[in-house]
Amino acid sequence: MRRARKAARAPPSSAPAAAVLAVLTLAAVLAGRPGTAATAALDHGVPEPDTLAALGGILPPIVAENFDELVKAASATCEALPRQLLFPRTTAPQLPLTEVVQYTRRARRSHRVLSAHRTLRAPPGERVVLYVPGWWNTPADASSQAIVKALMTRHRSVLLLDTRLSFCRGYISAVSSINPLSQLLYSFVKNLHKKGHPMSSIHLIGFSLGAHVAGMTGKLVKKKLNATIGQITALDPARPCFARAEHRLERGDAEFVQVIHSSAGVLGIEEPLGHADVYVNGVPGKHPECEHKAISLECDHAQAWKLFAASAVNEKVLMGRQCATWSELLQNKCSGNETQLGYACRPDAHGMFLYKSRLKSKPAPAPQKPSRALRWPLAW
Repeated sequence: MRRARKAARAPPSSAPAAAVLAVLTLAAVLAGRPGTAATAALDHGVPEPDTLAALGGILPPIVAENFDELVKAASATCEALPRQLLFPRTTAPQLPLTEVVQYTRRARRSHRVLSAHRTLRAPPGERVVLYVPGWWNTPADASSQAIVKALMTRHRSVLLLDTRLSFCRGYISAVSSINPLSQLLYSFVKNLHKKGHPMSSIHLIGFSLGAHVAGMTGKLVKKKLNATIGQITALDPARPCFARAEHRLERGDAEFVQVIHSSAGVLGIEEPLGHADVYVNGVPGKHPECEHKAISLECDHAQAWKLFAASAVNEKVLMGRQCATWSELLQNKCSGNETQLGYACRPDAHGMFLYKSRLKSKPAPAPQKPSRALRWPLAW
């Protein structure tokens, strides 16, 4: 009878189990993406495009609401790792196979980066614009296509560094590829320079991890060639593992560095890094487009590339006001002159700027039950 009564007692609080599940979930996200062994449990019938949105369907509300803090904790753990583990090498076996893709109005051509300068159709007088995607981004995904299509309204040719061989892997492994990938991009830039392209004509655009590749490439150009790249546009530079300045983007990496922060302090770095730092909806950015997502991290992170792409098509899209102090920015009360930012940002625009979304908040959609594929881990 006692055993029966004991068995009938209410189960202990599920909070520890929820926390364990959250940590395992976050570890899976950092280790790999859907389709890999590391995330086989999460992949169980879940569509690939929106990983963290899918996680919102399986995590308990208390965990989903604090997922930003879990990411910050994971980032702090990464910072404690030895530097030689995170940034260990300047060569990698996949480098000779890495390609740069050239888009023109008539065709798309892929070239091995090490020999691309010989076959690229890029007249020396033209501005060279090259986009470096982020973690698990591909030439065909939404971010890359949006950036390329927007830039094609301004340029006859747009280049994209295909980072799949280096970045389509676990996050720590991708971070350790930053140095070798930067060395590769530096070689490409150096060869273009030898063919007659002035450094001032080169504009590198990087999203997330790609922003740090652009920055490290700029450092190599300064160190080895005693020259400076014309411009770097950094779209929400990745924060996890990048608290130390020697291995990340910074102001001196180009003649003009513009940074667009959209997930400041979570997936993106919070502090100013460039000559012009644009904060989308403040610090941390809370975006009307993302507010009804159970986990908004990916949506927040994406606002940087979405706004930059939009600004290339319409220069009036990304208008912000200059902030006199960090305190003004934190209070979302910047009252300086309205300034054109994004693609059309002038090189003499220096300081911190606040951009506020014009989109009004929408009513929250009716809650939907997650599919069986999303519910099953909670039965553990």
